[in-house]
Amino acid sequence: MYCSLLLSGVMVVRSKTCKFVAILFLGISAWLLIQIPAVLAAPVKSPQTCQVGIYITSLRGFKFADKSFTANFWVWSVCPSQDLNPLESMEIIDSLESETISNSTLQKENRSGSFSTKRNVYWSQREISAVLYHSWDVQNYPFDRHTLKIYLEEAVQDASGFVYTPDFKNSGYQRDLKLGGWKITNFTIQEENIAYQTTFGDPELVATKGVYSRLTVSIPIQRVKYASFFKLTTGVYVAFAVAMLSFFYETGQPSLVSARTSLLVGCLFSALVNMRASESVLGRTESLTLVDQIHIVAIVYVFASALATVFSRLTTEGGQAKQAMWVDHLLFRVFTISFIVLNAIVISYAAIIG
Repeated sequence: MYCSLLLSGVMVVRSKTCKFVAILFLGISAWLLIQIPAVLAAPVKSPQTCQVGIYITSLRGFKFADKSFTANFWVWSVCPSQDLNPLESMEIIDSLESETISNSTLQKENRSGSFSTKRNVYWSQREISAVLYHSWDVQNYPFDRHTLKIYLEEAVQDASGFVYTPDFKNSGYQRDLKLGGWKITNFTIQEENIAYQTTFGDPELVATKGVYSRLTVSIPIQRVKYASFFKLTTGVYVAFAVAMLSFFYETGQPSLVSARTSLLVGCLFSALVNMRASESVLGRTESLTLVDQIHIVAIVYVFASALATVFSRLTTEGGQAKQAMWVDHLLFRVFTISFIVLNAIVISYAAIIG
């Protein structure tokens, strides 16, 4: 067929140069018609894979100031070949420190249905204790909700050579975990490819990026106990209450004015110290937390009470002692009610948005 096409092309073209070009063109076209189906039929090489799962046995050490938490978990792999052992090349991302408690690899008869063409598979498991980084967002503490994450990533082979297959069926967490005032609301596990803007010097990679398989474990948690919140705010609420009692001090006598002023200074100092104590528990943040807002509101009210003391003293010295006392009692009611309302608003807002 191709010969007949070539001959017919030659008969049409008169010039020797044109004949050569026509023959070359028809020859290349014929070669492409033969090669293209073969190229399209060539199989695409798939990356190797192992089934990998995780089971959480402990979550503890929630340290807001240190931005960390501690997790104990079992991680395992089921591989079709003894040459594959992803637990050996697995890296725990965002791990501050980790310890392998136990490690084992066994050949098992394949009854699970994974890698159905294989009679035997290789099952490896490892128990790990790790301190993991987590940026705690405590802006709405104690109504804050968080999603703890554990990242397990292949550190040797890129995604073109090896990827994880999540073991959804067997992965999970111990249902009776003691979280100390928290509860787990969900659990998910997924595989994703993570790209880095470097090949890390791997001579086999010709691309400008290195892409590696990662297993992401997400554990949303929610606070169920609020005793720590009351411990952090009791001091500031007491300081505010004592500051409000200063309005019942008469300012007609210098000694009472001095006592009222000293009382307010003590309340202000107490609120500031309590605010610093809360920072040591929750850690320093760039945004105002709910606890910060409560302290700042209380400090403003204490300062306003000090200004009211000066006004009351000046009014009394002007011969209007009864009016000064009336203003003090009015401000006591206004300050107390408005402080309670403001606290209810900011606490309710924090509870709603979490």
